[in-house]
Amino acid sequence: MRKTLLIFLLLTAAAASAASPFCDGFAQGFKSIKGNMAMVPMCPLEPLTPLGKTPFQMGILAGIRAAQR
Repeated sequence: MRKTLLIFLLLTAAAASAASPFCDGFAQGFKSIKGNMAMVPMCPLEPLTPLGKTPFQMGILAGIRAAQR
């Protein structure tokens, strides 16, 4: 029962984080380098956003860096 609950909580947390502007930007940045048909990896943890930037912009930068590795 505990394992089932843990798996459910992890999947719920992953689904909730995938709906953030950071993750949308990550997907867009990754696909801008690898192409639209590329499978986008799981979104990383969102870093603190500096003043003057948006979470979406930070996601684009993270996606581009991930695609270049």
